[in-house]
Amino acid sequence: MMAIANMLRGQIKLKNYQGYAISFASLALLVSLSAQAAHAQSPATPLPQRASDADEGGRQVFDAAYFHAYNPVTAFDMVSRVPGFEIVDGVDRRGYGATAGNVLVNSERPSSKSLMSDQLKRIPAEGVARIELISGAASESDVRGQTQLVNVVLKEQKGQARPATWSVETWTAQWPMLSWDGRTFVYLAQATKAFELNDTTTLSIDLQVPTLPGRSEFYEAVKNPAGELVEYRLQRSQLNIRSIQGVANLEWRPSAADKFNLNVLYKPSLNRNDSSSFVYDARNAFRSATTGGVNYGDIYKAEVASDWERKLSSVLSFKLVGLLTASHTEQADTFQTFRAVGGLVNTQHIDRATDTGERVGRASLTWRANDVHTLEAGVEAAFNFREASLAIVNDTGSGPVPEVLPVADTRVEELRGEAFLTDVWKLTPALTLETGFTFEASRITQTGDAQQEREFTYPKPRAILTWQLDPSNQLRASYIRDVAQLDFAEFASNVAVIDNLTTFGNPNLEPEKTWKAKLEWERRFTPKMALAISLFYDDVSDTQDLIPLSFCSGPGSVQDASCAPADIRTLDGAGNIGNGTRTGVEARFGSPLDFLGIPNAELRFSGKFQKTNVTDPVTGESREFALEPAWNYLVSFRQELPQLSSAWGASLKKESQRSEYKLAEEVYFNRDGDKLDVYFETTAVKGLTLRASLINVGPTPEDRVRTFYAGSRASGLVVRTDARKAYGALEGSRLISLKASGAF
Repeated sequence: MMAIANMLRGQIKLKNYQGYAISFASLALLVSLSAQAAHAQSPATPLPQRASDADEGGRQVFDAAYFHAYNPVTAFDMVSRVPGFEIVDGVDRRGYGATAGNVLVNSERPSSKSLMSDQLKRIPAEGVARIELISGAASESDVRGQTQLVNVVLKEQKGQARPATWSVETWTAQWPMLSWDGRTFVYLAQATKAFELNDTTTLSIDLQVPTLPGRSEFYEAVKNPAGELVEYRLQRSQLNIRSIQGVANLEWRPSAADKFNLNVLYKPSLNRNDSSSFVYDARNAFRSATTGGVNYGDIYKAEVASDWERKLSSVLSFKLVGLLTASHTEQADTFQTFRAVGGLVNTQHIDRATDTGERVGRASLTWRANDVHTLEAGVEAAFNFREASLAIVNDTGSGPVPEVLPVADTRVEELRGEAFLTDVWKLTPALTLETGFTFEASRITQTGDAQQEREFTYPKPRAILTWQLDPSNQLRASYIRDVAQLDFAEFASNVAVIDNLTTFGNPNLEPEKTWKAKLEWERRFTPKMALAISLFYDDVSDTQDLIPLSFCSGPGSVQDASCAPADIRTLDGAGNIGNGTRTGVEARFGSPLDFLGIPNAELRFSGKFQKTNVTDPVTGESREFALEPAWNYLVSFRQELPQLSSAWGASLKKESQRSEYKLAEEVYFNRDGDKLDVYFETTAVKGLTLRASLINVGPTPEDRVRTFYAGSRASGLVVRTDARKAYGALEGSRLISLKASGAF
């Protein structure tokens, strides 16, 4: 209890960590330089298979044998070990073209919008011939704005038996428990199998059964402006998510000129969430309690995606892509509030339902005009919608009374079209320029509690220059205009009972626009040693954040000043707060450690440091972007033990604190300490890869401090602070994991 009472807001400041983050980046650079010198003096540990040097086009090839030491089961395991590369699943955008990640399969982008990481886990490692690391705009690849790509090249397996891959992972939590009884449970079971239906058709089936219990415990101290404990809260939350996901992929090659793919995904879920909050005064006397939970009805996610490509000639090809997604969620919340004096004082029922969907069609024509130019042109059309309903009823003993919120029942639709043109131009064998221009036009219509229609047009140019200085050094420069994804959920109001939070829907929300400039240097010392450093600058307009929103709870309207002042309610909702900037540096480094006398070992580092700046709409002062960490890092170590057919390793990661800014409240988040994971992996049992892990050795609870101000944050007058420590769930528990995987 004293630990709660003594928690102070803002104990950990950004300035205490700036030197720490910069030191990690400097250390990576120094180690790499030392490693280069060491490699010149001492022999390296023999590699399983040498990767080819980067050629003039910026392409490095890793044969499948290169990854054997890592005991890969799927293509994901292989891509994760490519030196100097990190998988980017793609940004969340409506439509298809703007969601591109940085992984290709057979030089093609899968038509599905499922995470690329998940798609790679469905490809058996035995089916991979090689992996190509493409730095810069290789003219024969669908680059689409990426400065670095990995291309997974699959084996030709016609007439051969296709391996099936499987994995089962079980978890148990030591403390705090992930479930009320602390049971061991299956977290994820997955099986994938490909069937050759005939000489031209292959069907792949993937089945996953994830189970995600998540018990969290919260200890929250409420203090007055003098820092004295006024009351404290003990809260619990038990989330149980059980689902099954089936994915089918059909590949059809009816002729040498035609390729057809069809992907179908369906994922139903059965969820429940129970929560409680007990409030005590500073002398441990019970004051009140709120208990209840959320019963979920029908929940599902579905996707159908297909593409057809036809080669019209050796230099000309045409491609069509179609995509259809749908999701549905129903939930019913019931919470009861009790007081020490008066007993049951309120029963609240909340009924919610949400439907979302997307329909996309895309056509593109690719022309390899000559050895210097590759042109792509096309159009894309998309229709998206989100329909949400929210009904709140309170019963204080006199019967049910509806609570009215604005924009509680609404439907948002967007009709969008775009045309695009891209040219990949090899200026010289060592210099490549990708230029592209996309013009987007859209109409957003909202009906229901809020009714309006808006139209937007956005030109989106980009330019990426790649210079291969020599086989080991490369420079990449890019300048791109990005238009962010609008979250239609922020067009509707929402409530969180236990935290007593209400956010208003904002029909006037606009997408954030950013001019992104980036300069990258990549140095490859050996096939397994690489360093990449990036400097970036983002010029952001219409920065999205929380803003004060008002509505009239009585007759009249706030907009036309016909609402009585006593009926005006002002709360927070998503909005745009003007222009801002984001400046920073990223670093990635990977190297064997034999030069330090550690055989068969590898160290990897990735980290980012950034500074953001925007003008606060409430105080008028400059501050950082909301909920964006200023820095983060991940350090991982792995050592092979060939004599035991085994390996062991560890990883350490951390990110800085984050803050959120509301009208009369500032919220601070921080997770103390580094997250440390250790593991031991073996293939001593033939046909199996067995892995035992101790995850979150710490563990690391999360601090949240809510500071409330009189009137608004501009007053500077603190009313109270709520300081909370959160334990449990996946991020805050110490876990023991056992995983078995293999192929047959």
